[in-house]
Amino acid sequence: MIVPCYNRAQIISETLDSVWSQTYRPIELIMVDDGSTDDVPEVIKRWAANKRKQGDNSFTTKIIHQKNSGPSSARNTGLLVCKGEYIQFLDSDDILHEEKFEIQTDAIKNHHKDFCVCNYKRFEEYTNDKNTIVDFYSQSHSIDDFPLVYPMDTPAPLYKRHVVLSAGLWRTYIRAAEDFEYNFRILSTGAKGIWLDCVLLYVRKHNSKERIQSSPLRARYRFMYHGLAEMELEAMERGICTRKLLNNLGFRALMYYEAMRAENDTYLGKVFLRYAKSRLSKWRIVLFIFKQRVWKLFWRRFYPKGPRVFFHKIIGRHEDNRKQMW
Repeated sequence: MIVPCYNRAQIISETLDSVWSQTYRPIELIMVDDGSTDDVPEVIKRWAANKRKQGDNSFTTKIIHQKNSGPSSARNTGLLVCKGEYIQFLDSDDILHEEKFEIQTDAIKNHHKDFCVCNYKRFEEYTNDKNTIVDFYSQSHSIDDFPLVYPMDTPAPLYKRHVVLSAGLWRTYIRAAEDFEYNFRILSTGAKGIWLDCVLLYVRKHNSKERIQSSPLRARYRFMYHGLAEMELEAMERGICTRKLLNNLGFRALMYYEAMRAENDTYLGKVFLRYAKSRLSKWRIVLFIFKQRVWKLFWRRFYPKGPRVFFHKIIGRHEDNRKQMW
């Protein structure tokens, strides 16, 4: 278990408590303080000392301090010293379900897989808030579709150690959406995963300025561009760069293009558009932009639940009418 932390003194204990509460043992918890300027060093030191007093020899802790270098560097620091059979990366503001490790390790063993991914729920104050569930289970898990759907996240997967070692260290120069590129590398090694249709993770929603990932918006999208390029290069080097994969990289670039357009960043928007044009036909680009600017806006205005729910209701009514006729 590797937890990078930057300026989370007020909430880091809640995250660490969710690790302590795991029904699975043994656990090796590595906390990497990424140059925090608040009371994080004292908070995690006090937390670790209190847990050691409880005498659970199957739960060990290690605290590492480093200069502020970003989340990828902090994860690498923890990765280089960890010894566990399984590896979990956890952000310092998120919370684990108490059975996450136990359920995921059982799934990996029973299905002979290399990693396991769960769904997660967003929350603000309490984990039982009625908030959005992010469903990775129902998405495509094909590596060709990965750039478009991205069916995982930083803390959702639990990996077997050899998978992480095969993928290598996190790329420290990518300071935004770094997990996107890293998890693509995991899949590109040929690692096989299992996705579970259950929520075992709670991801906090907040607007805190004290984020471990605090790059300005434009800089973040520049990093995302590098992430796309790295994924394409990785696919080419491993001989898995299919036409469908290139198309989906193009669609992802179009999503970034639309985001930059909304921010009135013409220059960077054109960079993403140029990337997409070299990977997608004109009619695909036109259709995608039509969906983003017209189709989605139409449904948001007149039926916010979306066309899928609307047509399911229509079909359901039609089926009910047929049953009544019979």
